[in-house]
Amino acid sequence: MAWSSQALAWDGPADGLTPRAALSPGIRSWQAPRDAAPRPRCIPRPLSVCAMIRGYSGLGAVLDQAEEVPAPTTAASPAPEPPQQAAPAAAPPPADEPRLNRTGRTMTIVVPVKDGPRMLGDVDAQITPDDALLLSVEGLATLLSRQLSTDKLAELRSTPAQDGFAPLAAFERLGLPLQFDKRSLELTLTIATQDRALRSIGIAARDRDTIGEFAAPEDFSAYVNIRGSLDYIHKGSNTGFDDPFFLFDGAARLGGVVLESEGQWDGRDKRFRRTGSRLVYDDAKRLIRWTAGDVSSQNRGFQGSMDLAGLGLTRSYALLDPQRSVTPRGGRTFSLDRDATVEAIVNGRMVRTMRLQPGTYNVSDFPFAQGGNDVELVITDDTGRRDVISFTMFIERSQLAAGLSEYSLNVGVLETRSRGIDYSNDIALSGFYRRGLSDRLTLGGNFQYANKAYLVGSEIVLGTDWGTIGGDVAFSHLPAGGNGWAANFSLERVTQGTANGSSLIATVEARSRRFGAVGQLAPDNPYQYNAMISYNKSIDEGSFVGVQARYAHARRGFANERSVRLSYGRRLDRATNLVFDAEWSRGIRGDDKSFRISLVRRFGIRSSARAEYDSSNDRVRLGYQSSGGYGVGAWSGSANVDIGPDTRSLNANGSYVANRADLSLAHTTAYSTQTDSISDQRTSLRVASSLAFAGGSFAVGRPISDGFAIIRPYKSGQGLKVEVEQSQGSYQARSGTFGPALYPQIGSYSPRTLVYDVPNASAGLDIGTGSLRVLPPYRAGYVVSVGSDYNVMAIGQLTAPNGEPLELRVGYATEIGGDRRVELFTNRQGKFAISGVKAGRWRIEMSGTPPIVYELDIAETDSGIARVGTITPTDER
Repeated sequence: MAWSSQALAWDGPADGLTPRAALSPGIRSWQAPRDAAPRPRCIPRPLSVCAMIRGYSGLGAVLDQAEEVPAPTTAASPAPEPPQQAAPAAAPPPADEPRLNRTGRTMTIVVPVKDGPRMLGDVDAQITPDDALLLSVEGLATLLSRQLSTDKLAELRSTPAQDGFAPLAAFERLGLPLQFDKRSLELTLTIATQDRALRSIGIAARDRDTIGEFAAPEDFSAYVNIRGSLDYIHKGSNTGFDDPFFLFDGAARLGGVVLESEGQWDGRDKRFRRTGSRLVYDDAKRLIRWTAGDVSSQNRGFQGSMDLAGLGLTRSYALLDPQRSVTPRGGRTFSLDRDATVEAIVNGRMVRTMRLQPGTYNVSDFPFAQGGNDVELVITDDTGRRDVISFTMFIERSQLAAGLSEYSLNVGVLETRSRGIDYSNDIALSGFYRRGLSDRLTLGGNFQYANKAYLVGSEIVLGTDWGTIGGDVAFSHLPAGGNGWAANFSLERVTQGTANGSSLIATVEARSRRFGAVGQLAPDNPYQYNAMISYNKSIDEGSFVGVQARYAHARRGFANERSVRLSYGRRLDRATNLVFDAEWSRGIRGDDKSFRISLVRRFGIRSSARAEYDSSNDRVRLGYQSSGGYGVGAWSGSANVDIGPDTRSLNANGSYVANRADLSLAHTTAYSTQTDSISDQRTSLRVASSLAFAGGSFAVGRPISDGFAIIRPYKSGQGLKVEVEQSQGSYQARSGTFGPALYPQIGSYSPRTLVYDVPNASAGLDIGTGSLRVLPPYRAGYVVSVGSDYNVMAIGQLTAPNGEPLELRVGYATEIGGDRRVELFTNRQGKFAISGVKAGRWRIEMSGTPPIVYELDIAETDSGIARVGTITPTDER
């Protein structure tokens, strides 16, 4: 739960429960997990409350540890029970040590276990009357299941125990000594290196784990995006307002099935045209997307694009598992005998520093860039000993790690989408399959068929210690063009670094005269082969040089083409860059020489000016661009002046991010030097917005790219302004006059957390967790209701039947005439604070035999805090 603006302190002035001053400036709410609860749990039935309450995160209460509170004496009180199991006799504790068990019977508690400084979790324990500690064998084994090797874990599970509990000495004989601190009530474990499990560490700084709970999307959700344009022509063949044009796209999700569609409306012919519709179902476990309707082929190698109506299935990690690293990840294994610090350095950049305990580790999942990656693991232990593990790995983005595969298959009939959709009766197929045979070698094949034409191809990607080699081969048959073949070969070597980075790329491609993709009629390829080589090198942190050469060998009737380009870039100062290009080419038009020079000057972080001259067309361009803001209120603008031999042009545009729409305005002017007049001048307005529905709520906002979230105030809190993803004095979405806030940028299959707050909330408003954690499926919609009528915190004191303060008791407050039930507990003065209640009558029932009952009247309050004073028990028992 979370309370806006104020938190409570349990120690302070006389009342013991005084609202602490507002948090530090800029912090409007203090948040704690909704499931926050006292730790450890209250278990022993002979006790009226916990033997130990270790901090209640919801209210910040701090109670003395390990103090026993006897239950009220009644005729029904059970007689003391004998100890539940025998234990070695323990010497009486020293006088300066606290007694843990003063009940005369064995009591059960929960104690935390640490592996060195690292907290592992809690385990059930028993404390005998002589303060001997016994641990649950199965509970400890479960806690250590990821810390111990398989053999050591089996030994632990076979430890002799009575009723499932064993003394600390039994674990020490096993080689797992545990030290118990009676003052902090914590156990510290020591594990030998050889007994530890092999642990894997991901170096990449990304949250790929989907551990924990995520909010569930609504069963049904839908949205539609509307993008419109309207031009006003000041000067041209026609003047005045041009016909408007609108694009529509949207989706509806029901259960796990998504219906998505696109269309357009053109004001010229006053007609709406559908441009695509399909059903989509994602099999997330098998990473397969099934599609039925208007589909577009995914292409590899020499395949051409193909639109068809039919069925499709695709496995694409980028679509269905974007957090997975499908390229080879590298990996090294090492062991530590003592605590050490490990620094991971990739391409000269520190990517992660880890503090590791003794054990054996497999370090993998490096954040490799494309090309060559120089990796160093610097291991420094506490004695100062330093070891370095170094290796190099080359990565190309189309590589797949060993054992991974991607594929796509589309089957249906051809369609054309020029103006609407026209379906044919021609059967069409398109597909590919790729698999990583090893971390170095990826092979694949592809095919297409339509209108008696077909193409069959294969691909190879090979990662070597020097660079990446790739190649494609394809064979085609076209009814009007006959048979043909094509092949390409590429070599790529990229090394990272700002001061010494370099890239070398060489490609060769050959095509027969009649080779063509499915859909071409009669291709006539003018070149037998093309060859290109490009090399770029950073000279230092402030300059680079590059060279590119190209040669195309022509067939009879065409001219050979060759060109060479030289590039040089220099940073003149921290804000000014200069780039110079010179090019020579020879082809059908003869020799041609040109150069281009560009000067860029930055003004702050978000503004820059550019001056550029290109001798090939004798053109000068002057430009300026700037941007500012974050989220709602962000803006950008640019202006360019082009000066050429025959024309002059002035172009300017600006964009603004509003809460409910994206807006942009552009103006273009063309001036002809031949007629000495403006030849064309127009102003264009672009507006994009969306309407979404989920969980019974409608919302208006900016265009939705995939999934969305509607964040709304609770029904009685319409005056509340909920702000989503606050930063830099702004936000990404906000509720208001036009309804709930709509956050439109939730990407599917990527875990993320949306944070929201209510800046104008009252002190007692419970806004929940203040966040929405999601792992969204495709085009999912979420709804969050912020706040409730239960936004009051009641503060008071309970007395026992004898008139004394009711100390250290746990109970519940239940709304009379409602179904709200809230947990509460008292401190040593009987003081309590109940959050999440509202004005009205409540029944309080505190632990005891029998329970102690109170009636609580909470008055209306504007501050969110109700002080109810001292409350005595009712006659009800």
